[in-house]
Amino acid sequence: MTVLATRRTGNAGTLPFLLLHAMPLDSTMWDLVRDRLAPIDVLTVDAPGFGGSPSGAELQERYGRPEPSLEVFVEAIRESLDELEVERVVLGGMSMGGTVAATFAQTYPERVAGLALMDTNIGVDDADHAAIRRESIALCEEGKGYESVKEWSNFLVSPASPESVRQSLDRRFRLFNSASLAWLQRALLDRDSAIGALTAIDGPILLERGADDATCSFALLQQWKELAPRAKIIEIPGAGHFVADEQPEVLAKALADFYRQAA
Repeated sequence: MTVLATRRTGNAGTLPFLLLHAMPLDSTMWDLVRDRLAPIDVLTVDAPGFGGSPSGAELQERYGRPEPSLEVFVEAIRESLDELEVERVVLGGMSMGGTVAATFAQTYPERVAGLALMDTNIGVDDADHAAIRRESIALCEEGKGYESVKEWSNFLVSPASPESVRQSLDRRFRLFNSASLAWLQRALLDRDSAIGALTAIDGPILLERGADDATCSFALLQQWKELAPRAKIIEIPGAGHFVADEQPEVLAKALADFYRQAA
């Protein structure tokens, strides 16, 4: 049994494709993409306090950390990989998952054969984003976590996406524990920049954004590419921030091509 709740599908090998999910979802976010990636060896984990994983507070105690931090999440991933006897992965993450993926790659570059960053920010928050996180934390502390994310299924989703996508996201936004979201928001609020991941790993880098994602601009990806010229930028039309739900087939094809390159 691993520290974090894991699910592995496809043909098990020595180099799984580890995918980290966005918040406030769990690893089932990848199900539509996972099905289309077969027979690739796909490994997913639930974030602390989400899905079947232990809470952030439990993991803090496990690793002797006094405060919520992405380093706690990173160490839980490392230990989970050790328990699975996985030495290296192709690593991808969307939104919050991309921030964690970059932090992991910056911390353990020797364990990352390729890095896919999707609709994410691997730097630190600006003042506006920090204020949004603090507001979310305050609502979560009142047990109103859903109130802090209920509009995400509207303004973070492409106008081209069908209503069924919005309804599916909204339904899943109602399932998480407020304390768990507060823990992740605190960890993200206090994080250091993970920009160093772009130069730390030796393998290929994929930078993806939904063409209608208001939170991750093409200009930002271009800035990252200047640091890592080998990186490939792709934009997916008809998608906003939650591309795994909005355009799973297109995203899966891009990820399958990237995995083959990294492997």
